[in-house]
This record gives sequence, C-alpha cells and structure tokens, in this order.
Amino acid sequence: MKLVTFQTKEALATLQKTGVLRADVVHIDLKKYGVPYNWIVQEMKKKKICPKRGEKYPLWAWAKCGSSLAPPKKKNYSGKKQKLVKITFEKPDGEVLLSDYMAYSFILSGHIIPKTKTEYQQFLRKMENSLDALKAFVRQDKGGKGVAKLFPTIQKTWSRMFAMKSNVWQACVWDIKLSDVKKIEILNDPAYVYGTMNAKRSNGTRPDWKKRYLKFL
Repeated sequence: MKLVTFQTKEALATLQKTGVLRADVVHIDLKKYGVPYNWIVQEMKKKKICPKRGEKYPLWAWAKCGSSLAPPKKKNYSGKKQKLVKITFEKPDGEVLLSDYMAYSFILSGHIIPKTKTEYQQFLRKMENSLDALKAFVRQDKGGKGVAKLFPTIQKTWSRMFAMKSNVWQACVWDIKLSDVKKIEILNDPAYVYGTMNAKRSNGTRPDWKKRYLKFL
C-alpha cells in the first residue's frame, strides 16, 4: 500500500541516520490527544497490527485524499512558517490501520460517529448541555462524573470510522523504514502549508469535517 506522511526535517534526518522512523512521544500532545491515541493503539492491536520494537504510539500518514494520496498544498494564512518533508512510502496492507479522516473529527470532540444523520441529530439534542463537557473529557480535562458514565456508550460507536465512508483516508503505521521509502520531497515555500486538511482559510475559519461527513451518510 502506498502512503504519504509529512514530517519535520529532523525526523527525516533520524530516518536517514538510523534507517527507521518511529513516533516520539515527546512530540505528541497527550493531554489533548491521549484518549483517541490510546484508543487507536488498542484498535491496532485488536486487528493484529502489533508493535515490533515496543513502540507506544503510531506514525500517521495519508492513504487517500479525493483522487490523490495526500492533501494538496494550501495558501498559508496562519502566519506560521513550516519546514516539512513529504515522504512517499509503501507498507504491506497488514501493517496499516486505515480510518476515515472525517469520521475521526467526531472522536476529537468526544461525539458518537453516527450511522445516519438522524442518529447524530438525536445525539446532539440529547447531549445539548454536555457537548463542551464531552470535548473536555476526551481531551483529559474536566468532564464530570455524568459524562464519564456516558462515555463508554459513545466510544462503542468509534469503530465506525473504519467503514471508510468519505473520500479522505488516514493511516497509522508503527514505523517507516528507509527501505520503505519511494520518494522524499523537501517543502520550503512559506507561502503554503502542507500535509493538512484543516488549514486556516482566508477568512480565519477552518473546514467543518463533521458536517461534511454527514453528507456521505
């Protein structure tokens, strides 16, 4: 399976020096992403995609973005300069966990991943006064005992992100070996941002992926 990942120049140097790149927990915001990341790790293990060298967290890559493998570059309206590299590589299918990027946005908010628009509308009405608490809970902030009790039921729906409803797919792998690499591109143009579907637009907003995902249901 052909995949694309966007990494820092420092990560590329590690890959070239050691022959392998693995996720470094130092660069993962576990307060913000700990709950979904730990859930992803367990799902990988359930599907027999197991770490071989004691890796704790996976690397993320792109598998599909419309008719391409990865997101196209976008105008940089954030004011932040990026120094990234685009690495195209291949992995056996059995070493890759694919998931729906748009569906993943529900997880980051602590929501259910709905099967239907109606199911999601019912969820929003039911949880109207708890949506902020759910987001805080999934980001390991304060959510309250009531939210904690509801959360296991919500989390049971998360496996629906493996149904691949939308046309944007992400991938998790435990490592990238230098022998896996097919192409390396250095991305230096500060006028653009790379490797993201969530870039800030000219009006300061960002795409609403939950809203877009519902169109596929």
